Amino acid sequence: MLFVLKKILPQIFIGIILEDKKNVLKAAIYRNKKLISSSEKTFEKSEDLLEYVKTLSKKFLFFHTALFLNAKEQGLIPSTKNEDLEKFNVGKISLKYITLNNALIYAATEHVEYFHELFEDYNGLDFLYSPFALLYFNISKQNKYDDKITLYAYQCKQILTIMVCKNLEILYGELIFLDQESDNNESLSEEFDENIFNNELNFENLSQEKNDSKEDEFLNFDNLSQFNNDIEIAHCIISSIEKFYNDEKYSGNFINNIHVLSEQELSIEATEFLENETFLEITTRQINTFDLMFELMRKETL
Repeated sequence: MLFVLKKILPQIFIGIILEDKKNVLKAAIYRNKKLISSSEKTFEKSEDLLEYVKTLSKKFLFFHTALFLNAKEQGLIPSTKNEDLEKFNVGKISLKYITLNNALIYAATEHVEYFHELFEDYNGLDFLYSPFALLYFNISKQNKYDDKITLYAYQCKQILTIMVCKNLEILYGELIFLDQESDNNESLSEEFDENIFNNELNFENLSQEKNDSKEDEFLNFDNLSQFNNDIEIAHCIISSIEKFYNDEKYSGNFINNIHVLSEQELSIEATEFLENETFLEITTRQINTFDLMFELMRKETL
């Protein structure tokens, strides 16, 4: 009976990302696998977002709520044995963990319990998605079966998730929190000098194009900040490659290529910088975390 009702009645899927200064919610309504409508809202206070979730869910017989897990105390080890957690230098704290193919993804128990308790009075939390789970779900959809080893990097807000895979076998995983504070003007200028000018942009060119509104827009603080963020992502990827090669706990197999998924596609300058530093083929793709969450939620609720 429920299966029939799910085909007839609309279902609402709610995805949430909580941050200190900005809490974002996206809701999508489906009927019989067809998207009817979707909307996104931002809230300064998480309490207001939770009240909105409660209001939305009351209007539907079938509703599903998922939260993006952005806690620092989480990670991945390329083993399905929980006794190997200590081998990979995971602190001796209470953990919740699940198997992801040949690996374990884990999170501190206190965070998992906190989020479920947070939603307890707001019709509950159905899914708590680790960024590792979202990235691996995206990898598994590619059906890529060859002997090449790929480093995948997935950026959502201030979290960069790294995963090295051979086919669907997970060889390495790392979670990096990007610098949340804007660098001062001197730091931004140094990055701009070192990376933009190395790619044959100079003051003369900038001066000639100053009257072009699009180029003026490129030079504003937001774009410089985004560029600085892209360079930080590139440096973090390089650091992860070094760890993968140098740590004896990992196989040390040669990485063949890098695939970067991010909310704002990695800039050409950052891509070229990464390419020059690693001598690897780089591919990039813009991705929407909410859409990825909805896709996985729908798959899991069929």
